Amino acid sequence: MKCIGNLPRIQIPNDVMMSALGLYTEIGKNDYYETLFAGDFAFMAKQLALQEAYHFYKCFFADLKIPEPRLKSLQLDSSRPKTKAETLYKNIVAVFAIIHHPAREPFKLNVTELNDLVKLLYRDYFTAEQLGYRKIEKAKHTLLASEPSSKREQLEVLMTDFAAVIKKNEHERSFLYLNFIVDFLNMDIYKFEDGDAVAVLVYHILCRQDLFAASRYVPFFAKLAVRMGEFRAALDRARFNWNEGYAEIMPLHRLFLKLHRDLYADLAEEARDYEYEAKLEIRKSDYVENTIDKLPEVFSKEDIRLRHPLISDSTINRTLKRLQTENKIRPLGTGRSAKWIKLYKKETKKTSMKQLNFNLED
Repeated sequence: MKCIGNLPRIQIPNDVMMSALGLYTEIGKNDYYETLFAGDFAFMAKQLALQEAYHFYKCFFADLKIPEPRLKSLQLDSSRPKTKAETLYKNIVAVFAIIHHPAREPFKLNVTELNDLVKLLYRDYFTAEQLGYRKIEKAKHTLLASEPSSKREQLEVLMTDFAAVIKKNEHERSFLYLNFIVDFLNMDIYKFEDGDAVAVLVYHILCRQDLFAASRYVPFFAKLAVRMGEFRAALDRARFNWNEGYAEIMPLHRLFLKLHRDLYADLAEEARDYEYEAKLEIRKSDYVENTIDKLPEVFSKEDIRLRHPLISDSTINRTLKRLQTENKIRPLGTGRSAKWIKLYKKETKKTSMKQLNFNLED
């Protein structure tokens, strides 16, 4: 509760303020993006949930070392985990499927919903005892006696203080969310040791649903994954002197604002491509075929997906099957990671280089 309590005394640097103002310019386009992608939003949300689950795992649990092919297979509903690490990854996939479901009810920041999130994330990975609250010693009105008290009480106080600050509407909202999670992770509420993952997940959920709509279409944790060194350093600075009420949270705030600006930049580019594809008069299958024609001789379905994230797997599969029937391509192997090879050579213009002979004789 150190950060939330210190909010009236915090001075926001000019660069942070300008960065936040720039983001609010992008927030003004949220309705435009919602209208633009409305027809494909359900499909986009499903694909994005899988991407976010993968990168969230890479950010916070990569030391569990699940092989890449296994990570992909665990994204299938029919797959079953064989280890505790795989159980955790299946839980992560389930959590992000809920977060990105188009009909999901908004997340409410209260003790009950936070506990539900924690239990879903770590179901069958941590024991019920590990998922419990830490104890603190609460002194009685005697010299020697003391009684244990749960940190749930501290969490409830934090929630109450946070709700009161939100109600006043005197501070920029993403900065409030950041102060909340810094307090949350420094308070060591739960007995397990993965509080950083929970804190950042809560921050992401709140910003996604209340402010920065870009993370409804492009992956936030993919951006964070490539800057984890910077994130860890900023987090260490946010922990230092927290007990004394002097946590340095501006480096962490700068990083998150930068990530959200990058997300909106990616979203603007994706929206431009989406509008372009929507205006094309050729069929989507023909568009996929044109892309295959430009790919290397050996290619995979993933190569096509990367170039057309909004085209469904069924359309890609139909195109591949049609080209195979037309004897233009054939598969190399079977399964999700199988590659394809072209059976034709793309014609290229040949230019002949003639040697120039210079007669230097008189």
